[in-house]
Amino acid sequence: MALLGALALTGSLMAAAVPAHAGDASDPSAGSGDNTPWMPDTGGHFNDPWGTTESKFRIEKQIVSAIQHARKGSKIQIAVYSFDRVNVAQALLNAHKRGVQVQVLHNDHQYTTAMKMLKHGLGTNRHHKSWDYTCKTGCRSHQGVLHDKIYLFEHTGGAKDVVMTGSANLTGNAAIHQFNDLLVKADAPDYYRMMLKLFWELKKDKQADRPYEHEEIPGYQLWVMPHPRNTIKNDPLMDILRPVQCQGANDGTGTSGRTKIRVSMHSWNGERGTYVARRLRNLYAQGCDVRVLWALGGSGMKNVLGRNTPRGEVPRHADGYDRDCDELHEVDMYSHQKYMTISGHYGDDRSASYVFTGSSNWTPSGISGDELILRAQGPNLVKQWNKNFDFIWNERSRPVGASPGPGYYPPPPDCEQTVPTTRARTREAQPDPLRFSGTYWESD
Repeated sequence: MALLGALALTGSLMAAAVPAHAGDASDPSAGSGDNTPWMPDTGGHFNDPWGTTESKFRIEKQIVSAIQHARKGSKIQIAVYSFDRVNVAQALLNAHKRGVQVQVLHNDHQYTTAMKMLKHGLGTNRHHKSWDYTCKTGCRSHQGVLHDKIYLFEHTGGAKDVVMTGSANLTGNAAIHQFNDLLVKADAPDYYRMMLKLFWELKKDKQADRPYEHEEIPGYQLWVMPHPRNTIKNDPLMDILRPVQCQGANDGTGTSGRTKIRVSMHSWNGERGTYVARRLRNLYAQGCDVRVLWALGGSGMKNVLGRNTPRGEVPRHADGYDRDCDELHEVDMYSHQKYMTISGHYGDDRSASYVFTGSSNWTPSGISGDELILRAQGPNLVKQWNKNFDFIWNERSRPVGASPGPGYYPPPPDCEQTVPTTRARTREAQPDPLRFSGTYWESD
């Protein structure tokens, strides 16, 4: 497969992407030239798989830096679907050697060199202070998989109670073939405790007494799956979208009084994807400023979003590319994000600012396993996520249907299999056909 070959060829590049050390990480001033402690870079982080090495590995750098600065006696706790980064495994082992408690949970779909390193160096006994453990199917849900991406740091550098979460796995694929996002928050004890409680439940590797949970603390809401009896009436996504009102946004939110919604979704399909698409189309028809991006979309949601409204069609782009004209027509560059922003009139609040991120795709499987949706509040966060959305929309995606724009960004490869004729390219700038990349596509 083209993607497997690309991963193999980039091994040396990826190993060099994050520095191997950053001073004495047990010292709160590690990585600094003075007595100022190193601090996590809070807020949103986004990689660009089309960009430089630095831009590809922006997210991984945040995680590795926190590992390198973890304080002796503190805890690092990670729950992640995919893990193949040898340099990250080595950073965790180095932290363990200097007295940090390191606890890592994986899904059972792979057994990589990085995972072997951790199991050998930390052991697998969850009763010990440090360990690496692979859940059997899901961790707190046995009908799905462990698909969360949670990175918790009790004390790193000068910060305590640090939480990182979003769409990013610890893989080379996540950096060089996918757009991902990561929300970093520090010195947030209530938020940290909420996520730590979830980690403790995952650690048990048994069906949770309450598989579906919805928790709220100041500034955050968390939806934890699986949802065992999910329907359109109780789907958390529908619950999230119902309070949206399209007119009356004020205090710098929305667009000229209209509530603004942006969606960047990796996988969006099935009956669930269709009814969520219908809700977004209705909101667009009611006057909301809606734009949506997807990597892998099902026919149902595409048909719904493509239906005309009195305002025209919902503006929509796709961002999956076959970059190298391989004979299997495999998409090898795409978004892996699962985020939505809402800015404007929400319930009784006419100046709401929310980012929804996490691990959950808008698919039936996105509700059936160990998944999470996190809502974080704040206009600066919305600005960060919307800036990333605009970049992908303008520079790294193509319009679908009647949406405005000249076509591919960047241009597609000029090969016969992908775009048969100049006339076909002019008629609709869309590859025909495209295949997706199996394990390295929807399943991750």
